[in-house]
Amino acid sequence: MKNWPLIAFKKDLRAGIIVALIVLAVWLLLRRPWKRRPLPREIALGLFIPFMAALLYLALDGDWANPVSMLRSAWTRLQTGDKLRLTPFSTIAKQLGTLHKFNSVTQLLGNTLLFVPWGFCLPLLWERFRRPLRMVGMALLLTCAIECTQLFIDRYFEVDDILLNFAGSMLGAGTWRVLHRRWPEMDAHFLTT
Repeated sequence: MKNWPLIAFKKDLRAGIIVALIVLAVWLLLRRPWKRRPLPREIALGLFIPFMAALLYLALDGDWANPVSMLRSAWTRLQTGDKLRLTPFSTIAKQLGTLHKFNSVTQLLGNTLLFVPWGFCLPLLWERFRRPLRMVGMALLLTCAIECTQLFIDRYFEVDDILLNFAGSMLGAGTWRVLHRRWPEMDAHFLTT
């Protein structure tokens, strides 16, 4: 099954898109963004919220069970080291050595680029996340919460995922910072008064 990573990627991508579309439809019905101002903010929220729902769906797809079973599973994994990769940069180095494989590229780029919108949209849409320390905290909070949850749902817990997700969030925040310095008037379009 040579194309297995590509088939799994397409299946996951389709499922993520379906989740995003469902969340978008619900969001449109409940929020009615066409009645609110500023409209660019509503459009950005309308893209950001479904994207984050799809991201969480993909990141938290695993073996969900009753809480006691999940706790036992996590405890056993912590004791045995099963599906735990705690050495920083080990997985990244391995994947960099196999960039000719589709799975390596999707893991490196996916774990980084999927978190760029988180880092970009938080300071764009909410002024309180414009402080660097708060942005760093939110970036770490999301990625650590996802990885810790994956410990309970029989997915790999990888320190390198935390590093790549954090790098993506910071790339998004840095992009927002550069654009905001160039066009500070964009606040009028994305912040509520």
